[in-house]
Amino acid sequence: MGTLRDLQYALQEKIEELRQRDALIDELELELDQKDELIQRLQNELDKYRSVIRPATAQQVQAQQQSLVLQPDQHRSKRQAISAEPTACDISALSHVTLPFYPKSPESKELIKDAILDNDFMKNLELSQIQEIVDCMYPVDYGKDACIIKEGDVGSLVFVMEEGKVEVTKEEMKLCTMGPGKVFGELAILYNCTRTATVRTLTHVKLWAIDRQCFQTIMMRTGLIKHAEYMDLLNSVPTFQVLPEETLRKLADVMEETHYEDGEFIIRQGARGDTFFIISKGKVNVTEENSANQEPVHLRELVRGDWFGERALQGEDVRTANVIAADTVTCLVIDRDSFKHLIGGLDDVSSKGYEDAEAKAK
Repeated sequence: MGTLRDLQYALQEKIEELRQRDALIDELELELDQKDELIQRLQNELDKYRSVIRPATAQQVQAQQQSLVLQPDQHRSKRQAISAEPTACDISALSHVTLPFYPKSPESKELIKDAILDNDFMKNLELSQIQEIVDCMYPVDYGKDACIIKEGDVGSLVFVMEEGKVEVTKEEMKLCTMGPGKVFGELAILYNCTRTATVRTLTHVKLWAIDRQCFQTIMMRTGLIKHAEYMDLLNSVPTFQVLPEETLRKLADVMEETHYEDGEFIIRQGARGDTFFIISKGKVNVTEENSANQEPVHLRELVRGDWFGERALQGEDVRTANVIAADTVTCLVIDRDSFKHLIGGLDDVSSKGYEDAEAKAK
């Protein structure tokens, strides 16, 4: 009987263990579903952000100029997302737009900058863009128990809190409280959307605010200038001169800017890679290691307008040489899928970088 009781006890333990595992699986599946939903929400917000920072057409820039009213207390009309067709005229037009400037103490400037860098949606802006945003923000004060943002309203302002405390609620349920150094209302300037929560003051608060239209002007001006620089760089590459203008524009749109310090390996021989590089600033050294016991052989130096890495994009994953930054270097980078979609089918597009250098060295 003792053995039977032992078996019954062991069986109960196994049943309990299985029940706990089932409960754990259920929890993990729920967590996975929640993460899937979070990924989808973040992807949607990323799409919204991209729709705003794309440069505008000349017609849209003209409409932007005509409707740009710099008084901070005026409401803005609802606008559509901005798409890109940049021209030199666009840059010239935007360069004449005068943005508002509101003086601030060094402490206030630093607080606004730190708040932006701490915000998930705005922290990847360039420092020059952040500086313009800081300069354009104007002061706003609210007393205790005032409604700053109401859920469901159409928003056009984003705020940075300098003093005080606010409460955030959604469907009358408290989500959190926020104090100084926080950004809120940012989706209003990233996309035309209604407010997703209500923000009320718990104390007297001092805020800094910027309207969506002013923010867009900063983003468009930066985007247009950068896009024009990319186009000039692509047009300076002889092989790319055979590409249609529309293809070059698309290529400029998908290029990502990466930065490297002096001595940093951009590509390491023997490593796998699927990216193609165009040098937009600085210079790099191309070296090759013939054996583990020999010093790397210097093949050549590449400068602005040169490119390298296309062999990997055409399907050969293993890098055949080292590419090392010779000073502070900025590269435009495109991945394999985007490259093949846009220009990978052109037989005459070949790497002027380390592959040609290797052939010349031999």
